[in-house]
Amino acid sequence: MDLSSASFLSDAAEPLYRAAVVSGRTSLEDLAERAGIDRARAAHEVEALAAIGLLDVTDGAIEAAAPRIPLEHVAAEQARAADATRRLASVFADIWNEGGDRLNFVEVIADEARIQAVHAKLMDDTTSTVDGLCIGPVSPRKVQPGMKIPRPQVADGFFDALERGVRARGLYGVSLLEDFEGLAAVHQCIAAGEQARVFAQVPLNLMVFDDRRALIAVPGQRGARRSVIVVHESGLLDCLIGLFDVFWQMGVPLSAESRPIDAVGGPDPEEQQLLSYLAAGLTDEAIARDLGVSARTVGRRIARLEEVLGAHSRFQLAIQASRRDWI
Repeated sequence: MDLSSASFLSDAAEPLYRAAVVSGRTSLEDLAERAGIDRARAAHEVEALAAIGLLDVTDGAIEAAAPRIPLEHVAAEQARAADATRRLASVFADIWNEGGDRLNFVEVIADEARIQAVHAKLMDDTTSTVDGLCIGPVSPRKVQPGMKIPRPQVADGFFDALERGVRARGLYGVSLLEDFEGLAAVHQCIAAGEQARVFAQVPLNLMVFDDRRALIAVPGQRGARRSVIVVHESGLLDCLIGLFDVFWQMGVPLSAESRPIDAVGGPDPEEQQLLSYLAAGLTDEAIARDLGVSARTVGRRIARLEEVLGAHSRFQLAIQASRRDWI
């Protein structure tokens, strides 16, 4: 990390300090020229670096100081400030709760701009895990004529989180995978390193960040697009984490090769015949003989259909296919 990445210093700090280390004891004019910074800006930056002990300014001469002790002091000050801010947040939360019948571990947000900002903040602050249940975009409960239904898309900051080592698990509803754009978004996530599974009855959109915060997206009312519920550390958060774990265990693993079955057209004739045979209780070998393929091919096709429909057994597969009028 260079000096400019510290929030208390500007992007001119690193080249200026580097120039001071190389130059030894020097003047402001020489330091500004070596750093490629105009004199006025260099003077301001020297003042900031001197204030935290990274530069020594004596009788107009400037010299770099060893950084470890000054920066450790700054880190300690910032840690104390962060603790004070957390205590202040608790005080203000109490004031907020005293103003009405509110729960301090739950926030409801309906403004779209604030929803985006909160979601980005949660994703940016994630350091270890992000787990999600996904049924796709949340539309208003009553879709008005001409209202545009949002398309599936990957959350902002998700790929950045994966690049910095965050482990991601996503459980998707079958309806999302029937949509080609939805499936493409899922494939993007899998290619980036997400562990993905599918299950037929995913109940809601839920994201859990580091097991410390959760975000639930709910349909809007009276034409509103949507709202979200942010859940902080609490018994409710523990329940949501448990809910994800239960559904995750029931999910079927997805791979980057998974493809959708058209929700309108259903399976192709051969797949429909295969499903009919399964419902009738035929063995793989019997099905293979009738279809003119190997038993291994039958098994592979059955596994794919189970994956698409979120079934865990051939019995469940037959039930799911029957519900969709595929057999």
